[in-house]
Amino acid sequence: MRKDDGYKELPLNSDLQKRKDYWEVAKGLQKTDGLETSQYLETIIADTLTGKYDTSDANEKIGKYYEEINPSDSAYENKEADITAARITLILERGGFKFSPATLRTIHTELFHDVFPYKWVGNFRTVNLTKEEAVLNGRSVQYADYGAIQDTLKYDFNEESQTRYSLPFTSEQVAALGKFTSNIWQTHPFREGNTRTIATFLMLYLQNLGVDINNEPFKEHAQYFRDALVRGNYSSIRESIHPDSSYLQLFFENILMDAGHDLEVVDLKCKELFVNNETPSLADESRDAREASGELENSKDNAERNRDDGKEKR
Repeated sequence: MRKDDGYKELPLNSDLQKRKDYWEVAKGLQKTDGLETSQYLETIIADTLTGKYDTSDANEKIGKYYEEINPSDSAYENKEADITAARITLILERGGFKFSPATLRTIHTELFHDVFPYKWVGNFRTVNLTKEEAVLNGRSVQYADYGAIQDTLKYDFNEESQTRYSLPFTSEQVAALGKFTSNIWQTHPFREGNTRTIATFLMLYLQNLGVDINNEPFKEHAQYFRDALVRGNYSSIRESIHPDSSYLQLFFENILMDAGHDLEVVDLKCKELFVNNETPSLADESRDAREASGELENSKDNAERNRDDGKEKR
């Protein structure tokens, strides 16, 4: 007879209030991509909150439901939101975690398999991206080059692993966590689904640290979270615009310090870009990116040197 090895299976969360919170967070996060969950999902959630079945069973039921719906049916429009909300809830309930870029890939795979194209799921992107942002009047954040994704994540995770947190959180500690989150998001490792993946990772990370967080900001202000990440990663030297992490700081202070900042009244629009209400061209954005990296100045210096060399030769 095999000797008891001491391990015990970890059951799914049985705290129905916590389960309800996870569902609300998962639904709220869909708004970061302009998605809405369905009334059908509400009936499933209600059954999980009465103990009729758990979130694992809920995921199976939702999957089968959408397998049977014709893609041309209007109800099919809610597929991505419903499925990923259910998967986020299940991941948060399970609670397993390792602090590693590999966990980001695992989360992305679990959230979006059979939702996104196969080549995108759990794989780092192989193209560079832009995305028009309303708070930037149509401009885009400059995301990391796809060729640098692995090295960039490795560096950011290594830096964060050396950070030591203690309770209660201080503003400095909140800023450190915000910077780590912002850096990962700016890397934008995946073709789609970055904000939902990173938010799920973040909540698991905080759970693993033993931190009880206020989930209300994720439930009610998920779009604010994404817009704050945008503002924290946009700059334009030409217009004297610099990355502004203050918005993300407010969000994290609400989560970790119960600061109670009223995020409803915060205007995240970059005012400098709305003076004439004109959307800049892609050429302008490219120039901004080069200026920010110093490339433009270097090219001017090289041009000057080439002209001087030409004069000497003549």
